[in-house]
Amino acid sequence: MWDGVRAELATHGEVVTPEINPPAGDVDADLQLRLAADVVETAATDAPWHVVGHSFGGQVALEFALMRPDLVSHLTLLCTRDTPFPAFGAAAAAVNAGTVDVDATLRRWFSSAEVLDDGPVVRYARHAVTTADKASWASALRAIASFDCSQRTASIACPVNVVAAEHDTVSDVDAMEAMHRRIPGSDFAVLDDAWHMSIFEDPVELARLLRR
Repeated sequence: MWDGVRAELATHGEVVTPEINPPAGDVDADLQLRLAADVVETAATDAPWHVVGHSFGGQVALEFALMRPDLVSHLTLLCTRDTPFPAFGAAAAAVNAGTVDVDATLRRWFSSAEVLDDGPVVRYARHAVTTADKASWASALRAIASFDCSQRTASIACPVNVVAAEHDTVSDVDAMEAMHRRIPGSDFAVLDDAWHMSIFEDPVELARLLRR
């Protein structure tokens, strides 16, 4: 998902996109925290970093910033939340049962026009949904269902940008604005007429947003 953005940003400095794939198995308790600790191992040099996270990755980025504030100069949170989304418990059960509706998933992530256009980001997302390790995916969904760092986000002291998408039904505007209000001095923006993953459709614009 980040390849196009990474290429755009690389001319401005080093860009690192660490793997944060959840392991298979019943390890969803504190999963975001565990994965953040793994990222710290790869980011401890050349710090501080402008840390960026989207969706589940945004929750890992939150834990990263809370765990090692000395490594973070700026934090950008895209379409993510610091409070639980319990409905994903049922979604995890559906993934484990093999009853995932690929088309419905894409319609939640992208606009109808983006799905119809079937660009490279949509094609990649479809491939990822179709081929994903089901146990790993279900573990991530359960972790999102219960994730809650809202009592700690107020301690983040670096500059923070919180960016929501107008039509995101999980990291919805209200939840993200509430998170923004918990983080002192943070900035908040809503991307008009955008869905959960629409931001990746234009890597040049996303890179511009991050540089700004």
